[in-house]
Amino acid sequence: MKKNIFTSSVLILSLAISLIFSSCKGHGDRLKITVNETDTNYEMTASYNEDKTPKVEQYLSQYVPQTAIFKPGHPSEIRVTLADKSEFNIKSTPGELRINLDKKLNTKTSLNNIKRISKELKDILQ
Repeated sequence: MKKNIFTSSVLILSLAISLIFSSCKGHGDRLKITVNETDTNYEMTASYNEDKTPKVEQYLSQYVPQTAIFKPGHPSEIRVTLADKSEFNIKSTPGELRINLDKKLNTKTSLNNIKRISKELKDILQ
């Protein structure tokens, strides 16, 4: 009987701790930025606090002619062509961003521009 009470107590405590940590997820400072580069592709993904979305959107608006990249609750995916003919995709939701550039469709200068934009975004998010 005591073993069952002990086991039940441990399970309830474990469940309570799990609920506390899962309810805190997404609150506080969460930042994850990854860059993957292959011979044919460059991709930067960022996961960050949603409250930083206006800063990211403001920064990207310098380069992206479309407005409202981030639509609340709905993913947005746009193809961007810059003045220098760089072409890349942006996929976003508040707190999430992915920039993808196909190297076969772009010049080395275009790739370097996207790398610079990615670095500046990283600086904004940190």
